[in-house]
Amino acid sequence: MPFAMTQTALDRFWELASGAIALNPETFNLIQTLPQASTAAFYIVLVAGFSQAVGQGTVLFVNRVRPLRFLLSLFIASVLFVFTVLFWGLSTWLVSFILFRANIPYDIVWSTLGFAYAPLILSFLVALPYLGVPIQVLLSIWTLLAFVTGLRVALGGALGGGIWQALWCGVLGWVVFQIVQRTIGRPVAILGKWLSNTVAGTHLVTDIQGVEQLLQAGPQILRRGNQINTGDKGDNTRV
Repeated sequence: MPFAMTQTALDRFWELASGAIALNPETFNLIQTLPQASTAAFYIVLVAGFSQAVGQGTVLFVNRVRPLRFLLSLFIASVLFVFTVLFWGLSTWLVSFILFRANIPYDIVWSTLGFAYAPLILSFLVALPYLGVPIQVLLSIWTLLAFVTGLRVALGGALGGGIWQALWCGVLGWVVFQIVQRTIGRPVAILGKWLSNTVAGTHLVTDIQGVEQLLQAGPQILRRGNQINTGDKGDNTRV
């Protein structure tokens, strides 16, 4: 029994992650009581961000990012992803406090949201041809359901345990975050984009039309390279 009392969320990391994926309310109840839940939630979000970056890594391939810069870009994308989730948690906490008068610590909201991102550990699967978009949509809905389940547990006392109140709290928090991101948060977004381009060593083309143009230009560049190599070999032969 003493051993069980000294366990932390890090000790039961994968057990809690699996419970969050299974939408188990008891798991989110444990997350509120176990020490180091915020740290474990941070690792969940970081791994989910890295997995998502790997799944979207084709953009880096298309932009011809060099191997070392490729790995650094994945790491930077993971860190930026963590900051995005942190701000969503903050906006949700503000909504719960201002609109629903729920007086709970931010770290509980953060831990709940962090573990709700456990399904996105599978985000690398979005790289699968034809199945990528459906998988991404499925994982996003799964994450929202996990967050609502966790919020219902975390805010149960303040909101009467209603699932609709928890849903509105999470959705309104996301809406507030989107508004802030597109207004006063634009300088931060620009800074993040600049950092991604700097680490990649090139101006990353991420829009669909731009990526298609790069893909179409790829074979032409290869043909030019082959012609140059052939010409060099011919010159060497003549010499």
